[in-house]
Amino acid sequence: MDLSLLNLFTAAGIITLGSVLQASTGLGSGLITVPLLALISLQFIPGPLIFASLTLSSLMAWRGRSSIDFRNVKTLTIGLIAGTAIGTLSISAVPLDRAGIVFGLLVLLAVAITAAGIQIRHNRSNLLAAGALSGFMGVTASIGAPVIAILYQREEARTLRATLAVLYCISSAVMVAFLHLGGRFELKELRLGLCLIPGFLIGYFLAAPIARVLDKGYSRIAVLVISTVSAIILIARSI
Repeated sequence: MDLSLLNLFTAAGIITLGSVLQASTGLGSGLITVPLLALISLQFIPGPLIFASLTLSSLMAWRGRSSIDFRNVKTLTIGLIAGTAIGTLSISAVPLDRAGIVFGLLVLLAVAITAAGIQIRHNRSNLLAAGALSGFMGVTASIGAPVIAILYQREEARTLRATLAVLYCISSAVMVAFLHLGGRFELKELRLGLCLIPGFLIGYFLAAPIARVLDKGYSRIAVLVISTVSAIILIARSI
């Protein structure tokens, strides 16, 4: 489908909202942006959204570069690459008209993982498994962040934000590369991704003042509720 100017402005607004909520709740913006963007057009997912998200994660990683914990980055990256490769093969086999069902189910899975708030030990096996699941979910539906976020949820806030940001940078770059190899990130996806970047930039600069006034408890619940409802609507519309 051809996207109108209104579609693009609406998508940019959704990206801005997701970026601001990520800063105030600690949840990955993909939880809310994926199902809402998919309701506009499945063309935004996963390639354009992953490519555009590099803007936000790069800015956050640079800002917190002195607080990054590099101890587990290598092991997680190995898992990410493996999961991304498997996910790329999987998504290539999914017809676009049925992709909404896959995206919706993965959003619900990410919501469940986030709501559970379980603690995972940082051993090699868990890191590889978490990286693989994150890579698979990221490349298939742009929502690999919750899996990695659970690993670091009990870290000091500054370390959490910076380490997650650099991991998001690495994973997003790997995912875009694999999507290109799988024929799912070409010039059209690049153009759509560029259209989404302003939303991430606006969200980044608005996040600090808004995060100070948002009630984190209620906003976290709101993100989970909106994500769940949007995913259910997306699945119902795709059946």
